[in-house]
Order: sequence, then C-alpha cells, then structure tokens
Amino acid sequence: MHDLTFQEKSLWLTLIAVVLTYTVYYLNVMPPIEGRMLAPHIFQFAYYMGVLVAFVAISHIVLAIKQKQEPVDEREKLIRLKADAVSSYILNSGVFIAIVVALLVPGNFWFIHTINFFAVLSEVVNSIQQLRAYRKGC
Repeated sequence: MHDLTFQEKSLWLTLIAVVLTYTVYYLNVMPPIEGRMLAPHIFQFAYYMGVLVAFVAISHIVLAIKQKQEPVDEREKLIRLKADAVSSYILNSGVFIAIVVALLVPGNFWFIHTINFFAVLSEVVNSIQQLRAYRKGC
C-alpha cells in the first residue's frame, strides 16, 4: 500500500469503512419486526453513521499526517467524473425501485432501506470504479 497515492488510500479507507459499517448495520436491523421504521431503528442508524463518520475522519487525519496530499490533477478529475457517471445510474435506478417498493409494501421500513441500500451501493461502485481507473492508469 506504499505505492498508492493519497487519493487511492482515501478511497480504500472510505470503501472499507462503508462496507463494514453497512454490513454490520444491515445484519443488525434486518429483518424488521414491523414494516415501519421505529425510533430504535433510527437511533441504531444514527449510531452506525456516527461510527462511520468518526472512523473516516480519524483515518483521514492519520493519513494526512503520514502522507502529503497531492493536488487534484486533470486525470483525477476525469476518473471521478467517469465513476460518478456509472454510480449515478445505480442511484437513479435505486430511487425508481424504492418508489415501486413504497407503492407495493406497507410501512416505510423497506422504502427507506431500499433507498439507503442503493445509495450505499452507488458509493461502493463509485469507489471501485475510481480504484480500477487508478490502477489502469486512466
């Protein structure tokens, strides 16, 4: 991991944190007892998001201390734009699917978690797309 740029290390840290946090969250919150998002679910979600934000913030502070952040160049901007284009299709599809879920499934639990799942999936795909582009040199 020594030959990775600051941006690549940042992507890896964020990707790992998102995957681990949401995996644990979904394992703890599924399946719902009722079809509604209740106060304990909201507090549980807030707790996991707090853990995610704290981990990403602390890890990036440590990374910034250990390695100098390079300025973003045109190649990196292009990599981000390409990854954003792919992940936006996933997010838009997820919003449509969530609307269908809202129309077909009673309660708000599955609607909220469908949107959340596709938001997380689009972020994961975005990070993977960027990491692949860095490795390919594109």
